[in-house]
Amino acid sequence: MSASGAGSSVLDSLRAEFDKAMAQPTMLLRYRALQSVVTDCQKLHRKVTRSLKEHQKDETYLELEKRYITKHEMKLDALAQGFFRCYESPGKARETLDQLCGNYDTNYALEVVRLGIRRLAKPVGFDLFGIKSESRRVAEEYFESTLLPSLEKLIPDHGDYMKLKRLDVEARYETVLHEIEIGRQAVAAVEAGLKKYRSELETAAKSLGEEEVCELNAEEAAERIGLLPAKMREAILAAQLEASKKSGG
Repeated sequence: MSASGAGSSVLDSLRAEFDKAMAQPTMLLRYRALQSVVTDCQKLHRKVTRSLKEHQKDETYLELEKRYITKHEMKLDALAQGFFRCYESPGKARETLDQLCGNYDTNYALEVVRLGIRRLAKPVGFDLFGIKSESRRVAEEYFESTLLPSLEKLIPDHGDYMKLKRLDVEARYETVLHEIEIGRQAVAAVEAGLKKYRSELETAAKSLGEEEVCELNAEEAAERIGLLPAKMREAILAAQLEASKKSGG
């Protein structure tokens, strides 16, 4: 759970503090010690919850990037047929495209591919002093009618795709999913501890004797009232109101 700020050492420390609180010789000391434990556990709960939410935001962002990559790769798969029909080495054509979009801006990359079929790789067939083979003529016609329009649609997004691939979005996404699972476990563990500690604090609050209640400062007394069952709380507040009226009279 360390990745989410709730390592086992932190939880073990809270458990040890709780055990010390429960071993206090008087109910007042137990109450005060339990207050400290609950406060520390609440702080830890806020920390692990915040960490989990941050990882969940990262998941949403990375999922969008992952979808972008998948959608773009579907376009590249469709483009592969055009490379095979136009070039002796389709892999070289794809490599040139990647270099253009990875190293230069969109406008420059578009200008280069619009210069003709030869700009990406060696076309199929031959062109010898203007005498072209049938395969060369077919390739050039296909490039102008089909492959070039597809490239013009793909190139504006290809640079961003290259950047995301370099950032290894897929691996980062898997890491975030792992962190989210750890974070959920951390939140669950802290919440279980908080429920237990608060229950004992509420029991201690109800168990304080009158003399011990008188030793509480104003803040402690107000917090204690908030921990009491509704009927006990109403009775105390009513008694305080009555006392106030008498003293005012």
